[in-house]
Parts: sequence; C-alpha cells; structure tokens
Amino acid sequence: MDRISLLPEDLILKILSSVPTKISVTTSLLSKRWCYLWKHVPKLLFYLGPSDYQRASRLVHTFLLLNKAPVLESMHLSLGQKGSSIDIETWTRVAISRGVRNLLYSRFSATLRLPRSLYTCETLVTLTLIAAVIVDVPLTNICFPSLKALTLLFVDFLSDEIVSSLLSGCPVLTELNVSRLSNARVKTFTVFVPSLQCLTIIDIKMGSQAQGDDVGFVIKAPSLNSLTIYSEFSWFCSLVKMPYLVKANVKLPHGDSKKFKGCLTSAKHLSLCLQPPLDPSHIGVFDQLVSLNLCTCSLDWCGLILRHTPKLRVLRFVLFRANLSPKTVNIIRKCRMSYGDSTTQWEQPSSVPQCLTSSLETVEWIDYKGTQTEKEKVMYFLKNSRQLKKVSIRSLASINLNEKHKMLLELASAQRISSECRLLFT
Repeated sequence: MDRISLLPEDLILKILSSVPTKISVTTSLLSKRWCYLWKHVPKLLFYLGPSDYQRASRLVHTFLLLNKAPVLESMHLSLGQKGSSIDIETWTRVAISRGVRNLLYSRFSATLRLPRSLYTCETLVTLTLIAAVIVDVPLTNICFPSLKALTLLFVDFLSDEIVSSLLSGCPVLTELNVSRLSNARVKTFTVFVPSLQCLTIIDIKMGSQAQGDDVGFVIKAPSLNSLTIYSEFSWFCSLVKMPYLVKANVKLPHGDSKKFKGCLTSAKHLSLCLQPPLDPSHIGVFDQLVSLNLCTCSLDWCGLILRHTPKLRVLRFVLFRANLSPKTVNIIRKCRMSYGDSTTQWEQPSSVPQCLTSSLETVEWIDYKGTQTEKEKVMYFLKNSRQLKKVSIRSLASINLNEKHKMLLELASAQRISSECRLLFT
C-alpha cells in the first residue's frame, strides 16, 4: 500500500473512480493521507441491491452531501426494483446541481421516473438508460444543449411521441445506441437527428411471438458516418441518403432492397446480412466501396452487388456477428441466431464484374464448410480476379483434419488467373 500512497493524488483519484463508491470509502482506513481522498472522487458508482437497499441508499445520500470534487464527472446508479422514486429524484437533482456530465441509470425492468430538471440539464454530455420503463417524460420543453451521446439499452417508452420528443431535444447529439426487445411498446422507432454521426440499433426477438408489419424503424440522420443495424424482427427500415457515410453494418430479416436505394452508396466499408427480394434497380452504385463483408446466409446478394462496386478491394464472407464491434457483440451475446447453411444456388454473373478485373485484391472466407456453393464461388474468384493477391480460407472449427486436407487440395488445384495470388488455408 505504501507504493500506491506515493502516487500523485490525481492518479489515486482515477483509481478510486474505477471501483464502486462504497469500496472507495473504505480506503479512508488505510492511512491519514487516504482519510479524505474518497470525498474528492469525481466519479460515483452505486449498486443498490434489493437486500440492502436502505443501507445503500443512506450511503448514496451521505456521499453526495460530503463529496467535494470540483465537478461531478459521472454518477452511475444500478437499482433494484425496490428503488425509491423519491430517492432517485433527489440524487439526480443533487448531481445536476453539481454540474454532472455523465449519468447512467439501470433499473431492471422496473419503472423509472426522472425529475423534470434532468430534461433541461445543461451540463450533461452522456446519458445511459438500461433495462427500465421510463415514465412521466415531458412531451415539451426537453433540451439537452450539451448531450453528445445517448444510450438506450432495452428501455421501454410508453409511446412513440415520447421517443420523438426526447430525441428532438438533443440538438448536438452525435452518438445514439438503441437496443430493443420485440415486446417493447414502441413499434416504429423514429430517429430524426440531423447532427447524428454514429448510430447503432439492435433488435432482439423474445420467444416466438409474431410481429406486425408496423414494427421497424425510420432513420432520418443525413450526417451519419457510421451505421449499425442488427435486427431479428423488424419488418421495415426506412432510410434517407447519407452522403457522409463511411461504415455501415446492416442485418435485417426482411431485406427489401427498395428501402436502401441510394442510401448506403457512399460507404467505404460495408457489411450486409439481408434476405431477398432483390431488385438491381434499387441497389445503386457503391463507387466509394473498398471493403465488403457479406454474411454467408446472404449469398444471393453477391453477384448482384459485385456489379455495382467498381473499386472493391477486399471481399469477406463471414457470419454477421463477427463484423460487429465487441461492445455490440456483448449486448447480443445471449441471442442465438440461425443463419442457415450456405446452400443458396450460385449463379455466375453473365459477365465478369469490373472490380474483379481491376481492383479486387483480397478474398476471405471465415467458417468455410466446403459446400458445393462455397467451393464454386471461391473457384470463380480465383479464375476471374486479375488483381487478386490473397485468398484466405478459415475452415469451420468442427471440421476434422481429413476433410480440411481434402478441401485444401480442391482449392489448391483450381485455376488462378493472377500469378501473384496466394492461397492461405487454416
């Protein structure tokens, strides 16, 4: 402990900020120097379980009153269903009076009533709500003038109007993360935020309940440069053109191409997991696209989209979950998806796409099973991609060594038009 005591005070405060507040308080027993350090911690983390709520709530009251940090950077409240609405409102008002910048509330599927003063907080930069039913949200006079990031994880609102009012009160919002369950009250989730730059939407299906054709989302965010949509139940997705889009990950169970006409064409990096129907007239030309990931359940899209990607350099076939960020994968880790086998019939294009003759350098296939469709596709790229430098095949882990060796021999004997092409098989 002596070594830690020799550290600068600001570094010690950072260490104390990373642990639950009740633990940082106990460090006051270590030595005279540590006696009052906990009062200056700018980040508060409270976990109030149902078994010790009364004791824990008194700790929150005491710490908020004694805290002497110049600015309260963040307050995280993880609450059980026994949490008192009066306590929550009191703590939130105190945090707002201290200029709080980051707030997180977790309520475990119980109702959460936040004070009206929160909806006009001028200092709040990030707001995270987790697993709660938000009630008593004002439909007017919502204004978060400094809010840059909003996260709504499995949060339920009582009406579509509440969502619209909340988002319209965020004039400088740049990042929005939304995760929904299929039993949510809001069926059509509308995102109309002109300033938004990064959007993640995750829809998780609960059980086998049927969904109506009014379930989906409307996205009106023309300034987006990053878009991730992972949906298991939405019936529609309406987009606007996004000229600044750089990266997009889209997985939809109903991938009507008419909904995407010209909306994703500015992307440089694109991941798709979509189902038919397909219409070439609605695809558009991806004249900026250099990297494309196609889910192995969406092979129907391959021949179609390759004819509209003249500058494509990297093509990957991979289950969609592997394309998502670790944060997004963590959110959906309990969800079991059924992607289906890659048994779609492979119809070779009537003419070789432009990208195969002029730009495609890398083809990767992750979880390769060696089906006839997969083999024909890989051989087609080897035979027709003049600029190809690398074909990397990662076989499915459950395949035995003898089968892997047979797959390797089949691909190694295939014709290659590019003399620089290397075949890597693992």
